[in-house]
Amino acid sequence: MMKWFDKSKLHTVAELRAEYKRLLVKYHPDNGGKVSDMQEINSEYGALYAILTQKKSADEESSTEQESAADEAFREVLEKIINYDIEIQIIGDWIWCFNSYQYRSQLKELNFQYAPKKRAWTWHAEPYRRHHKKEIPLSHIKAKYGCETVRNKSYQYSLD
Repeated sequence: MMKWFDKSKLHTVAELRAEYKRLLVKYHPDNGGKVSDMQEINSEYGALYAILTQKKSADEESSTEQESAADEAFREVLEKIINYDIEIQIIGDWIWCFNSYQYRSQLKELNFQYAPKKRAWTWHAEPYRRHHKKEIPLSHIKAKYGCETVRNKSYQYSLD
C-alpha cells in the first residue's frame, strides 16, 4: 500500500514525476520535513517508476508486434495484386488501385473497399474509421501522406 502516492491517479512517468516534485517541495528536510518521510517517498517513487516503465515497455512491444503484423499483411496484399494490369499507388499506409474494373471481384476478396467518389479501390490493414464529415480530395490526401506509384497500368514491376 502506498502512503504518499495515489496509484490510481498516476498513469504515466510524467505524472509520477510531477507528483514527486510536489511532495519534494512539501516534505524535503530543507523545507522543514522529516528525513524518514523523504526516504519513504523516494522508496515509493522508485517502486512506481519501475512499474510504469515496465508497463510502457510492454505497451511498446505489443504495438511493435501489431505494426509488424500490419506490415506483413500490407506486403502480402501488394504481392497478390502487383501483376494485375492496374495502376497501384501507395498513399500513406493505404493501397489505392485505379483503372481496376476488371479485377473488382479479386480486390473484393482481398478486402479492398470501393471509393466511388475517388473511382478507386482502397485497402488498409486496420478497419477504416471516418474522422470527419466532409469529402477530402485525393490530391489533398496525397499531399498530406505522400504518394508513391508502385505500378502504372500496362507496366511490369518487380518488388525486388
